[in-house]
Amino acid sequence: MRGLKFKTKKNRVIFFLSLAVFVVTTISATTALVLMSRIDYQLVDAPSFEINSEVNVASLFSSIDSGVLEQGEVLIDTSEIGEKTWTVTFSNQLGAKQDVVVFYNVVDTTAPIITGDESELSFESGATDDILSRYQAEDNSQKPVGLAIEGDYNLGQPGEYNIKIVAKDESGNTSNKEVTIKVTEPPRPTYTAVRAASSSPYYVEVNRQQNVVIVYSLGSDGNYSNIAKVFVASTGAPGSETPLGDYSVSDRYESLFLVGNVWGHYAVRISGPFFFHSVPYFTKGSPWNNLEYLEYNKLGNGASAGCVRLSASDAKWVYDNIGYGTKVKIYDSASLPAGVVKPTAIKIDENSPNRGWDPTDPDPNNPWH
Repeated sequence: MRGLKFKTKKNRVIFFLSLAVFVVTTISATTALVLMSRIDYQLVDAPSFEINSEVNVASLFSSIDSGVLEQGEVLIDTSEIGEKTWTVTFSNQLGAKQDVVVFYNVVDTTAPIITGDESELSFESGATDDILSRYQAEDNSQKPVGLAIEGDYNLGQPGEYNIKIVAKDESGNTSNKEVTIKVTEPPRPTYTAVRAASSSPYYVEVNRQQNVVIVYSLGSDGNYSNIAKVFVASTGAPGSETPLGDYSVSDRYESLFLVGNVWGHYAVRISGPFFFHSVPYFTKGSPWNNLEYLEYNKLGNGASAGCVRLSASDAKWVYDNIGYGTKVKIYDSASLPAGVVKPTAIKIDENSPNRGWDPTDPDPNNPWH
């Protein structure tokens, strides 16, 4: 301030005081403007959220020291697994806005939940049941969850089996439920039939629901109580069911022309148009080497036009041993009598050059032998 002169010492003091006030005011105003324009925040370190969880924009920040986060309650996208970005907007006290791009991850670390309260299942031996159909699983991903069974069990063999129902989601998270399966002997049917007038040594039952033929022989008490043979069969397909009831075997034919322009081998009449016979052949033998192999692979399931189909060897046994007047009972039951296990049906490879032959046919020319 060279050249500036003050008349009195008082004037000099007033001037410097005014200058100090101006400087302080200017600094304060500048500081206030700086503070009002500041946006200061701290992001969450490596933010990670569960899939389909409800997370708002504010959850992306650990602190906001200055500035206003707009729409902080808006939910961010957590519908798909992976790295995501979300653009947020801050505003300062002066009304200026600033966009910030935030990175976050969506993960799935939550195991699925198995629903279905049954922890103990009870069956009679021979029952059929889709155990997995009793349970469902839900997952936070809202996507399908695979269910599987861990552990061995056999509904055809009495005993107690411990298994696990296992649920696994697409991210590999698993949960399980321990289940005990108890298989018990079914009530054994009581046979009161005595030796028939024809002195038949056998009594035959056809469990239509199980597609099983059971042949009983006479016991020492004169009742048909001994299991002589058990055959896997094909009874009538839906709409062509084998008729229920009690019948007596009558005549038999070494070959029989059947519905569908096919031939049956070793046919034994149950009643009317219903027979025990082999799986059909396209042509009449001999040799019997033109088998309907696709139908053969249906043994164990309903597939016929109403007759009871058997493998060639089983049909031949019936043809040779079940005499005139033998009683036959056809019924439905979800279980088999004690001691009876449904035989496993042979499957023919559709590409095999031997597919025209029944694998059980005793013919010495049978290439399966």
